[in-house]
Amino acid sequence: MRENVIHRLFPRRRVLKIVIPGLVLLLLYGLAAGSGSVIVERVAVPLPGLPAELDGLTIVHISDLHYGFGRFRSEDSVAQIIRLISSLHPDLIVFTGDLLDRSADPAITDTLPLQGLKAPLGVYAVMGNHDHHFGKEKIACSLADSGVEVLVNGSVRVEKGGRHFWLIGLDDPLTGDPDLAKAIAPIPSGDFKILLVHTPDFAPRAARAGIQLQLSGHSHGGQVRLPGVGAMYYPPLGRKYSLGLYKVPESRTLVYTSRGLGTTVLPLRLFCPPEVTLLTLHSGAGN
Repeated sequence: MRENVIHRLFPRRRVLKIVIPGLVLLLLYGLAAGSGSVIVERVAVPLPGLPAELDGLTIVHISDLHYGFGRFRSEDSVAQIIRLISSLHPDLIVFTGDLLDRSADPAITDTLPLQGLKAPLGVYAVMGNHDHHFGKEKIACSLADSGVEVLVNGSVRVEKGGRHFWLIGLDDPLTGDPDLAKAIAPIPSGDFKILLVHTPDFAPRAARAGIQLQLSGHSHGGQVRLPGVGAMYYPPLGRKYSLGLYKVPESRTLVYTSRGLGTTVLPLRLFCPPEVTLLTLHSGAGN
């Protein structure tokens, strides 16, 4: 009886007339919100033990451009991102992999569109799983021509205000051969270290090695998200530390995972806008 009353009050046809347009509007809004302008995420990163000379260090972190697919198919489309990054005047710029999309034309590796990226402390990158499809040596050479140094299981000593720290870069854990022990071998144990690695779920290994900060991408923040539900899918090694700033349990290691800039598989984002991250490091107690 109660079911009949409900059906009389809310006939199926009436419900569909309300629900379907609502879902369409939600989808259109999500597409607009998720695929529109690039958002600058300004993130304060509290790091216990950060040397005083490095307090206030600014890093622009970008990831997952997936050049050759979706919105980033031309040099002009990437030039807008470079102008945005330049306007932020960071001390350091880092890129955490998937510069290219696996579906891209291999010919574009000859003219990778990162010319113009400059920062006082340099511009550095690591490889992602899509990049391996094109050959990491070829990409590294093309990026070097643009003034971007690729770190593959290596480290570089960087200095600011008379105090140095180390930037470490690993090969992609999914498709490459990351060797953290090799990368940190030249580094004194007490020095401050920042790790660039494509997959965020590498973080527990970084914590065991005494890395203070890990920067990653790979997850795209889910790329397609639904209100109240979250991401529809996260890739392998991008599920535990999938989006934003985390502290690795029982450690002093922080990891920041970017939503990235581009898309893959589907040329759209839903409630998950593209991101350029401006990180500011501070001495602090952490989370």
